Amino acid sequence: MEENQKKSKFGLGLIIGSIVGAITAFFFSPKSGPENRKMVAKKIKELEKLLKEKEVDKKVKEIFNEVTEESKKIYLQAKQWLIEELAALKKAIDEIDKEEYLKAVNTTVKKVEKEFKKDSKKVEKLKKQLEGEWKKIKNQKE
Repeated sequence: MEENQKKSKFGLGLIIGSIVGAITAFFFSPKSGPENRKMVAKKIKELEKLLKEKEVDKKVKEIFNEVTEESKKIYLQAKQWLIEELAALKKAIDEIDKEEYLKAVNTTVKKVEKEFKKDSKKVEKLKKQLEGEWKKIKNQKE
């Protein structure tokens, strides 16, 4: 039961982090109040959609060859950092092009390398998986 509570607290932390990121973008935006409120509401919904991961264990196993609390933490943190990078673009998801997305992935992967000091093969697998998320975003645009 404690493990479920830890997972739910971590997931809640990710959602709160996304909302904080969206609100930060709101305050640094040059747009007017009503435009900003619309932008924040839309960004929060988009980010929440990206956060919903149904197959975390499967993806973690593909990347790290095992499912541990540490590997899940790394994967979920990488997703969070990627979302923050995308939110920092101050664009709606449908306005982000592939080049911008891949740049955000590269920045995220560098953070993972620095923070978690994982071997390059696992980091490369993580990078490929995050790059593959572009299809999900592209489909969301259409």
